[in-house]
Amino acid sequence: MDIQVIINQMAILFIMMAMGFLIGKIGMLKPEGNKILTRIVLFVALPCTILNSVFENEISVTAGDTMYFLLLALITFIIAFLVSVPVIYLLGGDKANRGLMNFMAVFSNCGFMGFPIVIAIFGSSSVYYVALFNIPFNVLVFSLGVFLIAYRKASKEDSVWKGFDPKLLINPTLIVALLAIPIALSGMELPIVVTEAIRITGSITTPGGMLVVGATLSFIPFKSVFADWRIIPVTLLKLIIIPIVTWLVLRQIITNELLLGILVVVSGMPTAAMASMLAIEYGGNERIASAGVFLTTLLCGITVPLLVYLLLM
Repeated sequence: MDIQVIINQMAILFIMMAMGFLIGKIGMLKPEGNKILTRIVLFVALPCTILNSVFENEISVTAGDTMYFLLLALITFIIAFLVSVPVIYLLGGDKANRGLMNFMAVFSNCGFMGFPIVIAIFGSSSVYYVALFNIPFNVLVFSLGVFLIAYRKASKEDSVWKGFDPKLLINPTLIVALLAIPIALSGMELPIVVTEAIRITGSITTPGGMLVVGATLSFIPFKSVFADWRIIPVTLLKLIIIPIVTWLVLRQIITNELLLGILVVVSGMPTAAMASMLAIEYGGNERIASAGVFLTTLLCGITVPLLVYLLLM
């Protein structure tokens, strides 16, 4: 395991977040522009990233192996939800923020940080599996994830949930994520000019996403960023508790050490930067989301090597 790779990826993320913070502070990127950038990243660049992750990797395993890993990935998300929901409920606080905190605890930065860190630990043979993991990840983020962030209850007296439009689930990213499954299974290929255009457009995702997070932090008084103490236990839940429980459960059903290691490491990645962008897009608490992305990214340089050393070596 090359710990330096983890440190480097974390540093790159923070530099890009710092750039976003700076352009937000000096007024180059205003809140209205930040919302536009958010939509470009979520609904243009990210779908291209999903497609590129499928087209870029050669199919080196059978369709059965692919479906088996997709099933394991789904089980990983189920484990994370079963752990996070009761813990966050016990933390109390504003009910409107519980869905967002569950999102922050369950969904990891399995793209930009997931690929290089998993490759550094397990080698190039892990690339295809990380790409596969990103398919159910994006399907769940743009269905259940949007639901968690956008759903609101009208009042204590009203038992009917309001404020969520099911049409929000029909978006380009969810559609592309669903299409990516048959594409991955069939080994479909497109002309190189098309795949290259997809790759270049998808490269906007990471810098654009981190600029959004940084700019969002710049619009919020710094003292209020970590005003909610629940950010700390949610961070511990995301980086330590969930990956440990994932390891304890999956080691009972997975005999392949490579697959087990990939799933545990990906589950221990920091909170997905999309938490902040989706909070902006769908009316969630962007302050809490940005704080969670910031803190989990800061600490993962310590927790990921520790988890690998204790659980997988």
